[in-house]
Amino acid sequence: MRGGRFELIEYAHSPMLAVFKGIRIREHEFELHPGDRLFVYTDGVPKATDTHEELFGTDRMLDVLNRNISSAPKELLIAVKQGIDDFVGEAEQFDDVTMLCVDYFGPQPE
Repeated sequence: MRGGRFELIEYAHSPMLAVFKGIRIREHEFELHPGDRLFVYTDGVPKATDTHEELFGTDRMLDVLNRNISSAPKELLIAVKQGIDDFVGEAEQFDDVTMLCVDYFGPQPE
């Protein structure tokens, strides 16, 4: 989240951990500042599909995130899940929907 709004940061990622023996895993670094919020998710979130085979996508995800910007992390996750459920309706899903949202408060003062 930058400037009070969520933004999408894309990067080439490695396969899941522990899937293949001896695979090299890429390391990624993000610099967090006090007050930053991080939202990470599996591909099942943007790939959630409605009955017309349309994807939920990252634009809809960002819209839900930014409409609920002041919500606590737990409520934000609930809002995104509700947004997905409202979008897909009765369409059967083929992938998991996994999300994590954390607020970074910075180091504790001494």
